[in-house]
Amino acid sequence: MNWKLLAPLAILGPLMGVLVVMGAFPPGTDRFAWGLIVLASAFVVARRAPEHVVKHGFVIGMWNGATATLLQAFLVKQMLANNPWMAAKFTQAPKGFDMEFFVFMLVPFIGVTGGGMTALVGLLFRRALSRTSLEPKEKETLP
Repeated sequence: MNWKLLAPLAILGPLMGVLVVMGAFPPGTDRFAWGLIVLASAFVVARRAPEHVVKHGFVIGMWNGATATLLQAFLVKQMLANNPWMAAKFTQAPKGFDMEFFVFMLVPFIGVTGGGMTALVGLLFRRALSRTSLEPKEKETLP
């Protein structure tokens, strides 16, 4: 495991969790920030460790997704206060619905999903980067 590669990327998940809790995103736009995080993480992993892109991509994606969701679960009251549109979505929840428990239950699912997406996108980047690195060599060998 290349910790020097993963350490700088590991700040993105907690940063995203704090930004969501603070209400930094308008309704529905946080998914675009997550998309950028997955793309950036996958690209960095594919570029610097192409032979371990699945392992490193999964670990960093799982870490980022799980830590962001865990921060949101611990700070769910502040998150709902800063994001009234989230609170409005849960006004029709059944009686006794526990928002904190719900967000805590999401942690492993979002972690695994984030890891899988980052690993998959990393594989695609590795394939694209390997093709671009082969093209000049092929041109040199042609008569």
